[in-house]
Amino acid sequence: MNVRRFLYRWGRVARAGVGMAMGMLAYPIAWLGWFRPRDELAAAVGQLLLVGFYGASRSSPSARLLARQAQRGQVGAVFFVHQNVGSLAQVKGLLDLFRDGGTAPLLAIDHEGGIVQRLTDAHGMSRLPAARDVAASLSPDEAYALYARAGRELAALGFDINLGPVVDIDAPDNPAIGVFGRAYGTEPDRITAYAQAFLAGFSAAGILCAAKHFPGHGLAVSDSHEGAADISATWTEAELEPFARLIASPTAPPLMMMGHLRLDPVAPDGRPATISTPIVTGLLRRRLGYQGVVVTDDLDMKAVSDLMGRKEAVVQAIAAGCDLLMFKNLFGYDPLLPQRAVRWVRDAIARGELSEAQVMAAAQRVRALRSRARPSG
Repeated sequence: MNVRRFLYRWGRVARAGVGMAMGMLAYPIAWLGWFRPRDELAAAVGQLLLVGFYGASRSSPSARLLARQAQRGQVGAVFFVHQNVGSLAQVKGLLDLFRDGGTAPLLAIDHEGGIVQRLTDAHGMSRLPAARDVAASLSPDEAYALYARAGRELAALGFDINLGPVVDIDAPDNPAIGVFGRAYGTEPDRITAYAQAFLAGFSAAGILCAAKHFPGHGLAVSDSHEGAADISATWTEAELEPFARLIASPTAPPLMMMGHLRLDPVAPDGRPATISTPIVTGLLRRRLGYQGVVVTDDLDMKAVSDLMGRKEAVVQAIAAGCDLLMFKNLFGYDPLLPQRAVRWVRDAIARGELSEAQVMAAAQRVRALRSRARPSG
């Protein structure tokens, strides 16, 4: 590991630790549920929150609080990142924690294959090749068998959602997708065939999948983890084709993940796709006819957090047409995030920036998704 990468990794660990320590000041209020709203709108906003946590065991205060909030209906879904994945026993302990009680959240994780696979053979999971390698070495039918087995393994452990497949065009120099082989190819037919195999394979095991990164991250020359990737000069209509074909197919993805991608010809205001009405509602919903759940990429990523705070991100993502709002909640940990979100939404409705009907419609789409998830236990 080079010095720069070492410093970057440990700098993130230090930031997360500091953020967690500061957030703990508000922890007792969040734990006891003081001042939390309990009306129908609050329940709807809770459905829209896909939240991460700090730690890799069920003894983590962050995980314990998040499980408590999910049981109260303040959070509808939880996602695991690599910081949350310890030993098999620890992963099982966390899953049991989140599934204890009457209201279990949807549980999500990245399980694409290649570099983006949080769970490994140490957790009883088969190693999945990167998408480019799958397309180079397997037929779509063989890929289906591979993904169906992976789906059974993921379901047996207790997850509901796989944040994949990647439906982007493969460009080897792309810093977020191409350099890691995360895309299946350059031709719409090829991308669609293997993405369908992924979706159908995991779906056969009851796992819900999120196609990503709409409207197409593949030709970007920058990484959306570091800022909004401006695809205005490189994006073409061809990047929509695999998404359009999947949406029109019998294996339409139940979730669609937006990328933090700036596309000025479609959204002249320069907002990333995640919080852009012309892209989410105009391009994805109206033009392509997508009716499933739209999930944001992590709204704590610099692409959004450098532009606005969480309050604005919540309001603008819902206004754009998104349904599940992803917050890692690791850097700048806020135990009161769920109840703050309710207040932010209520204030935005009062100002006319959102309508209650928008919020309720988004919550209904998430509830319909929940009804398709595997039964708990």
